[in-house]
Amino acid sequence: MKAQLRYLVYDPDKRGNDRYYVRLKIAGRFAKKRIRQRFKDDDGSITQEFMKAYWAALAELRGEAAAPKKKDTPREDTFDWLFEQYYRSAAFKKLDPATQKDKKSVLGRFAETAGELPYKKYRHEDMERSQQARKETPGAADKLVKVLRAVFNWAMKQKPPLLAHNPAVGIETINKKKGGFHTWKPAEIDQFRAHWTVGTTPRLAMEVMITIGARRSDAAKIGPSDEFVKDGNRWVRFTAHKGRNRHPVEIEARLTNELIEALEKGQSGQGTYITKAGGGAYTIESFGNAFSRWCDDAGLPQCSSHGLRKAAAVAYAESGATAPELMAVFGWSNLRTAQIYIEQAEKRRMRTNAFERREEYEKRKNVPLSAPKSTDETNEVKNDEETD
Repeated sequence: MKAQLRYLVYDPDKRGNDRYYVRLKIAGRFAKKRIRQRFKDDDGSITQEFMKAYWAALAELRGEAAAPKKKDTPREDTFDWLFEQYYRSAAFKKLDPATQKDKKSVLGRFAETAGELPYKKYRHEDMERSQQARKETPGAADKLVKVLRAVFNWAMKQKPPLLAHNPAVGIETINKKKGGFHTWKPAEIDQFRAHWTVGTTPRLAMEVMITIGARRSDAAKIGPSDEFVKDGNRWVRFTAHKGRNRHPVEIEARLTNELIEALEKGQSGQGTYITKAGGGAYTIESFGNAFSRWCDDAGLPQCSSHGLRKAAAVAYAESGATAPELMAVFGWSNLRTAQIYIEQAEKRRMRTNAFERREEYEKRKNVPLSAPKSTDETNEVKNDEETD
């Protein structure tokens, strides 16, 4: 997409989300300022809010207007004040640092335009409009609703309550994509293994994840220190990274022959199994990015680390694992989550059975019901008849 205004630069992020900047050369150096207002409306026309922000950014970069002053201490009826109270709360501090950062990012962008507005007057219709204003990035639009819903729920539980109702309740999602991340197919797993042979880091990463069913946040941290021996077999025991501060879940998994071979022939580290080229450990984010690159290199751009965990769940279900067993393996607390994968496995089995029965039917249909009579038998009958 090309920008349609002078000095306006279109620079989407790595997920393809739109980002616009005013970029101007000042005293031999380039300076830029991001515009966060919606670029075009449903009719394809540039919005007034965007143009207003565009001219303001241009004037600021040229020195024709002073940079906006830092906001004063928020009043107690504004979103800015509400968010500050939420950040200071025990509920927020219990969240994982990465989750805190993500929520602050979402609320911070919302506060850029709504921070000084009175949160108590925010209605269900206002929440719908805020969501629809971001419909070009449906994932971000739905996330805003989800995060604000959590903030409003927290506000209602305070003593005294900071809010009487939750305007984000009952908002339907825009992103209608079902099933979430793509679940790897057996052929895709074979393709990845064929491209990344035993001894490579990508192959080791894949074997760790599909054997243990680990999330990327766990796969990046699991290592030799988590191992123990039970009944002569090597096992790992670790606390799942997700939810470890609120609802810690301990997971145990036995190392398969495929994983053991990958560990023995690969370059696993002392602290973690999966290491970078220099021997250092991956962060959760860098591991996810690296795995995406490995999938791309193997010709599997539709695949991801999370989708591999889903494939592992289906594989366990196909082997006959029950819902409680799947919950124990993957650390789930919801029986319905396990049942989803059991249903997927059942569909695969039924699909296979249906094709096999059709093939068997076609074979039976093409076989004559009785063997043809020989020439001698026919003549014999005729001779008998003639004798009579």
